[in-house]
Amino acid sequence: MTLLDRSIAPQIHNITSLKFPPVDRYLLDNGIEVIEVNQGTQDIIRLEVVYDAGRPVEDKQLASRITAAIQKEGTKSYNSETLAEKIDYYGSSISSGSNLDYSYFSVFVLSKFFEEVIPLLSEVLQEPTFPEDELKTHKEITLEKLKSNLAKSDLVAYRKITEEMYGSTHSYGYNSSEENISSIERSDLLDHFTNYQTSDRCKIIVSGKINKNVRSIINANLGQVKTKSKNKQFQLPTIPIHQSVHKISSKQEHQTAIKIGRKMFTRGHEDFAPAFMLNTVLGGYFGSKLMESIRENLGYTYNIYSSLEPLVYDGYFTINTEVSNDLVDPTVTEIYNQISILQNDKISERELDMVRNYVMGNFLNMIDGPFRVANVMKTLSVSKMKVKEYEVIIDQIYNCTAEKIQDMAQKYLQRKDMIEVMVGSDF
Repeated sequence: MTLLDRSIAPQIHNITSLKFPPVDRYLLDNGIEVIEVNQGTQDIIRLEVVYDAGRPVEDKQLASRITAAIQKEGTKSYNSETLAEKIDYYGSSISSGSNLDYSYFSVFVLSKFFEEVIPLLSEVLQEPTFPEDELKTHKEITLEKLKSNLAKSDLVAYRKITEEMYGSTHSYGYNSSEENISSIERSDLLDHFTNYQTSDRCKIIVSGKINKNVRSIINANLGQVKTKSKNKQFQLPTIPIHQSVHKISSKQEHQTAIKIGRKMFTRGHEDFAPAFMLNTVLGGYFGSKLMESIRENLGYTYNIYSSLEPLVYDGYFTINTEVSNDLVDPTVTEIYNQISILQNDKISERELDMVRNYVMGNFLNMIDGPFRVANVMKTLSVSKMKVKEYEVIIDQIYNCTAEKIQDMAQKYLQRKDMIEVMVGSDF
């Protein structure tokens, strides 16, 4: 037996390209597309049902979020408690939610219990009752959470900056309030369910160790009801990109939340790949410019980061941190100083290579295992993107140059286009 010589470091190989694992696609009898990721060694399956039924199609604010939350709290055959007990009996769980773009319902189940659990999910998806008492309880809990959230400076800053980007009545810009939470009625949930959580707005992503019976079980339970949605077109935001500064008083005594950002674009935009690299360089990982300068060198904060968030119809960029009240102005000054450096000087090839390897490693990690592959497929599905388009973006990211990153900084990080929000006790 040859012993491993641990004094010799293993060779490092750059990830120069990334090939997405193959997935199967097929249609149920009612036309719903199923994306199947048949991988893994554990006898467990995750099935996720995704509806194009998020905020962009709401007829009433918060309808998508509260519909998804209440939908699993009772069906024609089971009340909330009985349904939860049956699901729990099989060691399974059903979760639901809604974000800015879509609603989803997901179930984790052992392969041997798939046939028993999917009919329960089917009832949740097709025969919910939206009990009045469950809605009442949910609204009370949501109102309490809102009070708690409004005491958190970071969340107040997020609410303000997105409202400023998109407008207080736009689907991407409105915020939860006591008024719109209290005004939701059971009829609003039924309308949203009937009009938008329909088979023609639905995708199913199933992943894990899948046996030959899974397809027939899915089709028997989820492929027989065909429903048509109400036609509704998304309205693009009308507020132009602009500069504004907002200082909001908070009860937090010692720290101020800072958010600086602007509207951007979707994944399909021609500048998405280089803008993604710019964001990574500036504040998208632990070795970023903002981290090195404001955390490591100046010691102003424990955490500072930037984020590029593509949505289905738009997108936005933010820089985020919390600092002591007396360090707000120096921190904002240094943020723009680091942006200025990127605008005026190209990053070194060494730094570019490090960022490139970090990003490609992250992409590789994103397709490590069936559930992670399924997550990527969900993102592509709701973004209406094909796998080949995703692979092109990854290739563009890998081949992004220092010159292109500098160009993106000059094009998209001008202070005249930035919204600045500070939430703290000194205002």
